[in-house]
Amino acid sequence: MQPYFFQPLLKSTLWGGQEIIRLKQIKTDAENVGESWELSGVAGAATLVSEGKDKGLTICDLIDRYGAELVGKKNFSRFGNKFPLLVKFISAAQDLSIQVHPNDEIAHKMGHPYGKSEMWFIVGASEDTQLYMGFDRPLTPELYEKALHEGNFLDLLHTQPSAAGDCFFIPAGRIHSIGAGNLLIEIQQASDDTFRVYDFDRIGKDGKKRELHTEQAKMALNFNDCRPDPVAYDQAWNKRVPLVHCSAFSTRLGRLNQPFHAGYSDLDSFVVLVAYEGAAVCTDDLGNRFTLQAGGSVLLPATTQYLEIEPQASFAFMEAFVE
Repeated sequence: MQPYFFQPLLKSTLWGGQEIIRLKQIKTDAENVGESWELSGVAGAATLVSEGKDKGLTICDLIDRYGAELVGKKNFSRFGNKFPLLVKFISAAQDLSIQVHPNDEIAHKMGHPYGKSEMWFIVGASEDTQLYMGFDRPLTPELYEKALHEGNFLDLLHTQPSAAGDCFFIPAGRIHSIGAGNLLIEIQQASDDTFRVYDFDRIGKDGKKRELHTEQAKMALNFNDCRPDPVAYDQAWNKRVPLVHCSAFSTRLGRLNQPFHAGYSDLDSFVVLVAYEGAAVCTDDLGNRFTLQAGGSVLLPATTQYLEIEPQASFAFMEAFVE
């Protein structure tokens, strides 16, 4: 099978910035692009193949057509024709809302297929940027409600400085927010369920404050989740290094300044490659050849045996798959 490219879904947001526009060299009249959904299996928002004989099909259409060849035997058995991931770039000019996502159990009760665990890899960050990540100390639901009522909720949160190259895992149930000035890659389960806890009293495009979901959040929050550490990883070049591994997805990082052989024969899964720096010419085991540059992404079918990657100067990318 061939590699697949998709048409990203570009989303202007209340808090969005300009960095995705610059990274992807987009021509747009939009005032900002807060999110670029590179590959989405979210119901009602599945991305479309952008070229080749399957142009115009959604990722779910592709799975219907090719099944385990595309996604792997275990994934096809586990997920059917649903694609389990949502892969994004996110650019924040303002802080995002303080929020939490449901786990699989809560999502199933809502009638949705997945909860929402996710990870962030910081591609770029302004000076003195930060994230909100977990609580500063253990809480109770009563203290949570009291702080919201008294207006000092932010005092309960752990703030984490962020810089390019930082990596974070956000399991379902962890309170979090992306701070202004961050550009990042987000790998997550294919869910758009977000419970907004606090939104800095912002006014939406309709002239009203955005809806909060404090009661739903109370059911989803892990009140004992405090001061989590960033993900530590090997900083070496010219190899793929593990970042995050969980039941929902696995990710690896590659930073290259010389030709590299990326083998996939032992992996029973699709692989999404997301490039965030430089460019490379890539050739798979069937001779399919393509160029991938910063801001681009590609889906490698599960049948892919290897990829020969020839960086033009330097090249940095992330891989996402499901084991």
